Amino acid sequence: MAHTKVRITFEPDSKEPSVFEREVEFTDLREPGGKEFLAQYLLSEVEREVRWGQHYSQLASVDSFVQPVKQTFRLEDLASGEYEDRINTREMWSEIGNTLLRVKRLLAQSQAWYEQELAQSSSQDPEAQNLAWYLHINKMDSFDHAAMSLGKVSDLAARLVFERLGASLLRNLDRSNPEWERNITWGNIRRSLADRSANPDVASLTDLEYAALLDIFDDFLSTDHGIRLWGYRVKFAHRITPSVDRPELYAHLESREKTPIKNAAGETTGWTAGFGGIPKTAEYSFPDLYEDAAQTLRHYVFMLERLKGISRFSPEAAASAARGA
Repeated sequence: MAHTKVRITFEPDSKEPSVFEREVEFTDLREPGGKEFLAQYLLSEVEREVRWGQHYSQLASVDSFVQPVKQTFRLEDLASGEYEDRINTREMWSEIGNTLLRVKRLLAQSQAWYEQELAQSSSQDPEAQNLAWYLHINKMDSFDHAAMSLGKVSDLAARLVFERLGASLLRNLDRSNPEWERNITWGNIRRSLADRSANPDVASLTDLEYAALLDIFDDFLSTDHGIRLWGYRVKFAHRITPSVDRPELYAHLESREKTPIKNAAGETTGWTAGFGGIPKTAEYSFPDLYEDAAQTLRHYVFMLERLKGISRFSPEAAASAARGA
């Protein structure tokens, strides 16, 4: 057991230093190198905490999605369903805003961890390599959480449209099924919007509202950055974790491919195969992944601003002309 005193000192130019201390006991520190590793990790943590805010400010602003919202209602809205439509729309905007805040924070933190990893990778300190591997895991934990959360945004936007249009877009939706919400996807909502005349709630949209809504659905997922990020996210969620930057830290299955050996007559006499090798390069580089995620976030924010610009689908969820008639 190691009895440790952690001290942080702020030294302003014109005042007495401010000192903060805490005594901490660490158990099971390995020898040699445990104390050195722990000290360097804690210092990296402090520097990461200082830096991530800078990266946060460089990502797309999501402030407009976390503003207070004021709604007013009529008594008849409680009976018509308009109350639920508008309240649920406001709540979906709240969920979208919270998700975007989480994505932005996690992305910024992953970039700050990446910088600390690079610093240790070029260090000659005896614990630097161990620390770089540890920081890589922190980096990817933050990034993967951000990527998965970013993947929810389109389905959350689809749920918003579903709620605003009276939860009427999916016919034969069995709400007694515990998994009924899985049917409310971007693709299902887009297909349901296509038949405008069959649904009174969709038919109540003006031509401008309807055209703007379809344009948003058509443009939301159609970016190169978003498609590449989607590919990474699918591999991470459903397949062997794809390698990023450091192939030696990831699982690699043996190839079952064999190359036939043929004689002069063209007959197969045997085969060759490689085994035991680790790829020299990773499937992805973190800077590329981060750029794809940052640009996808920016695109989603732009598309959501367009959706928010349609008054019926805004956080206030302006009263429907059809229901108010």
